Amino acid sequence: MPEPNPDRNEDDTAWVIIPTRFGVEELSAFCRELPRILRINSQWEFASWQPVGSDHYRFRILNLSNGLQWETELRVEATQDGCRLRYADGLKCATTFRVEPEAGGGTKLVIEDDYSCVPEAERNARLCEVDTSLPRWGEDLYRYLRLWKRWSWLPPWRWYMRRVWEPMKPSARRITNMIVFITLMEFVVFVMFLGFFMLDLDSVLY
Repeated sequence: MPEPNPDRNEDDTAWVIIPTRFGVEELSAFCRELPRILRINSQWEFASWQPVGSDHYRFRILNLSNGLQWETELRVEATQDGCRLRYADGLKCATTFRVEPEAGGGTKLVIEDDYSCVPEAERNARLCEVDTSLPRWGEDLYRYLRLWKRWSWLPPWRWYMRRVWEPMKPSARRITNMIVFITLMEFVVFVMFLGFFMLDLDSVLY
């Protein structure tokens, strides 16, 4: 599961580390897929997303973790081991994705939110603007990447995740998950009822 990175300055940054079963190239390519990786964050409700140039976007979200609307532009910069998103407005100035190989195989994805561009006194006065969604985002990505590794070979599942699930608002995903769960339970009950009925029918006939 996502875990803190012990080597960072807690005053300026927030971070999570996500273990994965992907190779370095595959995970690096995933990190460059915007807005896919951002939309997986269940605490960000997207209102708009517009390309405004090469690796340059404008977006507006409702951050459910702090209840605030955020509208800004971001630029994507390639780094040696991942990429960095630089925001034009807001308390958070950048988000960095780093892909690091693990000694025993697999890779880990390190996501770091950087607040160092704002002086400490101003950060303390604007604490309500801190994006507290990062731990939840790490959990969302951990689950998503595990599922993608297991099921992406299946075209219908892959189509559903990319074309239906990812564009959904977080509330719609929760409702969809609930409907799917209820439907599965109804199917299980139906199969059990049918099984009992067939057993009872066999006892009458024989």
